[in-house]
Amino acid sequence: MMVFVLFLMYQEQQYEEAALQAQEQARLAEEREGPPGERLAEPGPGLGSEIESRRRAGDLPREDPAAGRIAPEPLDETRLAPLESITLENENVVAGITNGPALVESWRLKLYDERRPEGRVPIDLVTEGHPTLQTAVLGIGGTSFAEARYEIVSSSDREVVQRATSRAGVLTRTLRLDESGYGFELALSFESRLERPVDALFEVRWPVGVSEREDFRELSLLAYSPDDGVSREMAMSVGQAGFFGRLIGKSSTGTQEVEGRAVWAGFDIRYFTGVLIDPEDEASLDVRFEMLEKAESAVAHVSPAPVALGAGGEASRTFRGFFGPKQSEALAAAGSGLEHTINRGWSWLEPLTHLFEIALDKLYAIIPNYWLAIIVLTILVRVLVSPLMVRQMRSAEKMRAVQPRVKALQEKYKDDRQKQSEEMMKLWREEGINPLGGCLPVFLQFPVLIGLFYALQSSIGLRHAPFVLWIDDLSQPATLFTVPGIEFPIRVLPLIMGASMFVQQKMTPTTGMDPAQARMMQIMMPGMMLLISYTFPSGLVLYWTVSNLLGIAHQYWIRNKMQPAT
Repeated sequence: MMVFVLFLMYQEQQYEEAALQAQEQARLAEEREGPPGERLAEPGPGLGSEIESRRRAGDLPREDPAAGRIAPEPLDETRLAPLESITLENENVVAGITNGPALVESWRLKLYDERRPEGRVPIDLVTEGHPTLQTAVLGIGGTSFAEARYEIVSSSDREVVQRATSRAGVLTRTLRLDESGYGFELALSFESRLERPVDALFEVRWPVGVSEREDFRELSLLAYSPDDGVSREMAMSVGQAGFFGRLIGKSSTGTQEVEGRAVWAGFDIRYFTGVLIDPEDEASLDVRFEMLEKAESAVAHVSPAPVALGAGGEASRTFRGFFGPKQSEALAAAGSGLEHTINRGWSWLEPLTHLFEIALDKLYAIIPNYWLAIIVLTILVRVLVSPLMVRQMRSAEKMRAVQPRVKALQEKYKDDRQKQSEEMMKLWREEGINPLGGCLPVFLQFPVLIGLFYALQSSIGLRHAPFVLWIDDLSQPATLFTVPGIEFPIRVLPLIMGASMFVQQKMTPTTGMDPAQARMMQIMMPGMMLLISYTFPSGLVLYWTVSNLLGIAHQYWIRNKMQPAT
């Protein structure tokens, strides 16, 4: 088995190296001659059968720029304009614009900051080394703008117009910020210099790179279709075969085709997102995720339907965009279903998660402190589920009261399991105990707990919200100190949560379970939850800890109330 697995791993490595070499060769060819024929979307009306046959073949024939050019004199693509940067600004955004192949080199939000060694600064949503909104025209030889420097035609406070020229035509791009908010408009226009009709495909690329920055540790590419929902892929996993795929010798392809057509696509982190949107809110965008550097960087390719151009013709395409926080009001104002960028769990759970988000926001409006709002929300949830909890706790107390008699029966019939079970069932009937009576309330609470998990996990209000002492960000795990040498973080809040869960487990009697197994469960369950919660946001661990402490107090109250009867 080991030899077999090692052979599959060796095979996988060979496949990956060959795929990477092929990608590098294709990239070099694109830079020299123009794109070798990226995938086309389904043709629209009037495009004819030629483009359809090209799409099915997976390649696009090259045009001969020397024969088809209208321009009387050759255009020198190697003469690059100097690299320039300008700034666009509105009430919420300061955008750094470059005239290189990528349009946006920085996108800082005025109302949200991030922690850097030099202190708190406005957060920049462009990952280092990956300027975004790269523009291209595909399907026509001689139109590679991979190394282009754009001429700045005009600029104002909120708008810039740039133009680049290749052997086959002129590409003009315009970026316009909304007056306020986080929206923008990207307009592309291509003027052909060829003498014969061609089919042009605009493409915008959104590259991202994995970073150690606090907000960028969980970075994904995503696309949304009304039919297929949200397709989300971790940037470090794009194009990978996966664990089971490697076991069966499946090669990583380097690309991932998003099924169907999308309304919008781009990148996603926990509290922020950046997407290009179809201006008509129609699912007309073809989306492809591509690995740039294995487990390090990837790019989302976004392209609308191709456009048929006559000789010397001109085509244009406009995208809307959103580049900002996943904050409910901002997403609702942008429209186009952008609320789906917030991960609220499974579709059947989304209404419950959204309800808890609204409750948390309303509580914060009354109590302008998020850790107090979480505690109040926890109390309200406990009150809401108290009828179920009381039933569960009463059942547990009855079980605890008859535990000595259960142990006596277990000892008396230890050699006859069938008789032991019959006598225990008889005892439970006499005492009016349902051994499964405490299970149903627990299962009914699961949707509530999961909904709260997603609500607290995705609430941008918890970001940088302080609690006490060293816990200064409820959206992140809070480390008191790190053990030297092994660099292991010591986090107090999860330890308190684990201890409270241990006490709660110890208060809950076990039904007919072997004592050794019962002791193991009392340790294993809190230990498992401690392990899971060690990397959870502090706000979520705070909720779980307060819920456990309230449960312990409630159990003691039920026990004392039932004491005279027992």
